[in-house]
Amino acid sequence: MKLRFSLVLTAVLTLAGVAAQAQTKVAPRRAVAPKEKVVVREGVTMKDGVVMREGKVLVTRQGLTAPLTEPTTLTNGTKIMADGSVTMADGSTVVLKEGDMLSLSGRLTTMAMKAEQDSLMAAAKNGGKGKMKMKRKN
Repeated sequence: MKLRFSLVLTAVLTLAGVAAQAQTKVAPRRAVAPKEKVVVREGVTMKDGVVMREGKVLVTRQGLTAPLTEPTTLTNGTKIMADGSVTMADGSTVVLKEGDMLSLSGRLTTMAMKAEQDSLMAAAKNGGKGKMKMKRKN
């Protein structure tokens, strides 16, 4: 009888200790202000890189776009200033114009280059019809 009483008492005390530990409160999370996001409008779709839009230099990294506020150096040594001036890795200097894009690896794509690519793609799509004639290989 004493053995049974002491086993029951031990079990009750063990359960009471476990129940007391399970009732501790978790510390409340503190509020964090969300980071400011800039959304590029009008169909400009760009992965990661730098674009000149409405006179502002915008940087997109991991899908988040924000205005460039301080000079940034890319992995290949290209330096970008907040006013849109770019010093390439080879030392040449370029000023970004509206719509010019620069990848984070340092490759510059101007609006003129993009227009040329679009016109070549349109000509190839139309089968060479129109003003532009393309040579075909036999």
